[in-house]
Amino acid sequence: MKAIVIGGGIGGMCAALALEKSGYQTEVYEAVSVIKPVGAAISIWPNGVKCLNYLGLGEQLRALGGNMAMM
Repeated sequence: MKAIVIGGGIGGMCAALALEKSGYQTEVYEAVSVIKPVGAAISIWPNGVKCLNYLGLGEQLRALGGNMAMM
């Protein structure tokens, strides 16, 4: 089965990963031609971290993230 995801932000990319884990062939469409860093931080709450762990991104998240207790 195929799925189309509109938007290549964190939500769209996570949706695409989850769909692929469920056996769907996915295509992501994003209006911006080049994704660039904007120099901003984001906070990911515990349920979001659980979702990213489920998607196999936990190690990368820990490597790139900071400890909120120390910030």
